[in-house]
Amino acid sequence: MRDTIDFGVDLGTTNSAMAVLDDGGVAMVKNNAQSDYTPSAVWIPKAGVIQVGAAARDRLERDPENVQIEFKQAMGFADVRREFTRSGLSLTPVELSAEVLKTLRGDAARRFGEAPAAAVITVPAAFLLNQTNATSEAAKLAGFTAPCPLVQEPTAAAFAYGFQNETSSAYWMVFDLGGGTFDSAVVSTVDGELKVLDHAGDTSLGGKNIDAAIVDRLLAPAAAKELGLKDFRRDNPAWRRNFAFLRVGAEAGKIALSQSGQTQVMLDLQRGDGQPEMFEYTLRREDVDQLAWPLYRRAITLCREALAKANLGPSDIDRLLLVGGPTLSPSLRELLADPAEGLGIRLDHSQDPSTVVARGAAVYAGTVALPRTAVAPKRGEFTLELSYPPTTSLTSVPVSGRCATPGGADWSRFRIALNDPARRPSYRTAEVTLAADGTFTVDALLADLARNRFDVELMDPSGARVPVSPDSITITQWVNEMTGQTVVNSVGLTEADGTFTPMLLKNTTLPAKANQPFHTTVTLRRTDTGAAIRIPIVEGERRRGERNLAVGLIEIRAEDLRRDLPRGSEVQMFFEMNESRLVSVVAEVPLLNEEFDAVVDLNTRTVPDPPTLRRLMNEVEARHEQLREQVEVTRSDRARGLLMRLDDQGVVPSVREEVASATTDESAAVSAEARIRGVQAELDDIEEELRVPEVLERVRDQIEHCRDLVDRVGAEEDRTELADIERGYAELQNTRDVPAAEQLSEQALDLQVRLLRRDGSLDVEIFNALRASQDRMSSPAQARELVREGERLIATSNWPALPSLNRRLRALLPDDGRGTPNSGIQQERK
Repeated sequence: MRDTIDFGVDLGTTNSAMAVLDDGGVAMVKNNAQSDYTPSAVWIPKAGVIQVGAAARDRLERDPENVQIEFKQAMGFADVRREFTRSGLSLTPVELSAEVLKTLRGDAARRFGEAPAAAVITVPAAFLLNQTNATSEAAKLAGFTAPCPLVQEPTAAAFAYGFQNETSSAYWMVFDLGGGTFDSAVVSTVDGELKVLDHAGDTSLGGKNIDAAIVDRLLAPAAAKELGLKDFRRDNPAWRRNFAFLRVGAEAGKIALSQSGQTQVMLDLQRGDGQPEMFEYTLRREDVDQLAWPLYRRAITLCREALAKANLGPSDIDRLLLVGGPTLSPSLRELLADPAEGLGIRLDHSQDPSTVVARGAAVYAGTVALPRTAVAPKRGEFTLELSYPPTTSLTSVPVSGRCATPGGADWSRFRIALNDPARRPSYRTAEVTLAADGTFTVDALLADLARNRFDVELMDPSGARVPVSPDSITITQWVNEMTGQTVVNSVGLTEADGTFTPMLLKNTTLPAKANQPFHTTVTLRRTDTGAAIRIPIVEGERRRGERNLAVGLIEIRAEDLRRDLPRGSEVQMFFEMNESRLVSVVAEVPLLNEEFDAVVDLNTRTVPDPPTLRRLMNEVEARHEQLREQVEVTRSDRARGLLMRLDDQGVVPSVREEVASATTDESAAVSAEARIRGVQAELDDIEEELRVPEVLERVRDQIEHCRDLVDRVGAEEDRTELADIERGYAELQNTRDVPAAEQLSEQALDLQVRLLRRDGSLDVEIFNALRASQDRMSSPAQARELVREGERLIATSNWPALPSLNRRLRALLPDDGRGTPNSGIQQERK
């Protein structure tokens, strides 16, 4: 009987695999074909017949209407269904993934005589909450009866490399390029603890992107020309079968190029009249490398970002651990080894890149105890509540517990010991007398780098052994202990000004809690029918909330209030995430003595429709070109560098291709939406960099104005504050941080206003600004009359009357088009 989960599953885009931790080592659970991995493909030729794996994948060319592949990225979207034409069935990506998991579970049942109750299942590091939630749902549908913990794919790979690795102190980086996703992670092994320091990833970057590029830019144009195929596009349903053939050929050709410089792609394609014709194409490694180069550069950039967040550089990393089938590419390995273009870190491919994630998941599974069903003991039966580490890097550990039996017993006359008869030489702990309440602690010595299985021996007052449940425990001793689950992506809220404020930070160990005070930005009156303060809950790492994924919303509605809520009222936000990554968010309003819960529904997200994606893509391309022109005009080196990085990775053209594929492929639509948000965020950075000179000039002018005012009417505390602002301005010359500059500008403006009030000239400044805008006012004639009156007030030094006149002028200003202030919450800025 197993004490820990022990089984690990790599649920992949292209292939899936299961491994098991057994007898202190890790082994793959082979399928019926005696292969270590199973293609993530489902074939339903008719109702009641489902085939998963190689048999399904082999049918893709002959029966594409009844085979489904690459459904992993579409998990977590409520409106996605994959059709099987002949049977009339349609399955969701969750249901399809469940079929793959069910097959792997069946493979384990055939080998061990019983299907595992649970398995640790891997997910990409960049998977969002709705996608991880969908993975858990798939595990339930597959028949796992106990909760299945999820672990990030690069973390699992690190566990596989770190398991029994005796390096005392080192830094590693995982480079995990899979079929549909890319993940990188920075890992440390220090004093027996294996810890992920930071990670970065892209759920839309993988081997399938290379396959798609081969099809779209090489094979499809050549086939259309050679065979005379009209309107030959991926999104044309008439050519769906041909594109299925080309996709298979592209993948097979790419794999063959790992061993040779060129290969022949030979396929039977359908002509327009439905007749087959042979298509032959010579696929060359250099052509594929050219297509893959921008994708490789994107992956390398993500690695560098993960290193920077961990405050490390490539020279600090001892080994680059290669994971995923595409890392077999000689060109990619050559690029990664290059310190200038790649990372320059020593490559380690000692593990099979196709199975290493499953192996690492099994290693982690050995640290997770299986839930035991509590059974009430009968009279004369003895039960134990035990506490001990399932895995440890220590050579001696305490095993604590409490013994119980109906009616109780004189426990001080009972003794307990742990016995490992299989060890050579055999080992048994010292016998320990139980305390009067039935508690005990036994110290057990462990065999190094081994799975230690102990029989629990409970002796009654006569010295005879009595049956006890559980009657055995297992403790695995290994070199590196694994840290627990972490927050995959930061979760927080969008403030009223659009800023994203993370509350549960990425890489925080789970379970995690956080709370922080905010303040309302508008007054909410009970009589304001339909009015509400809305607090969006979002997931991601982008600075602007709209560039992240919305996962929930808190609404404080006027109609629900017992009294008015003034602007500036405190709102205390509480965030919590458990080890299963379930999130709860509560807003507490002390003034009302009320709490408002967030609605976090991860099962309602839908795939964006193609027209929306095309519109968003057009906006991205227009903005991209506009910023390119501005970069050339301003000659900002930093902005030019950001733009070149974006262009070098070929992101915008590749997203356009995914948008084109969205008509027939919902996975492409999901990927395109996420990548459009990413491109917009990168364009935000370029735009912000272009604003740096303007913002710095404004702050400089404000500082000069403040200097004049401080000289005239300033006190000592004003001089001190001005000196702080000047130091902040000096730092901005190097950091060029626009948000920080805007904050400094606000601080300088506050100082200006206080000094102008003291000087008596604030109302004159306001009047002069309004006078400059009189031609834009709703009634120019009335505005001119008020301006003349204001000039008289100033000439006669009638200062008390000037504020009232300014209010009358301000009322004539046109609506700026922005409407009412954003109703939300904001941090208190200092």
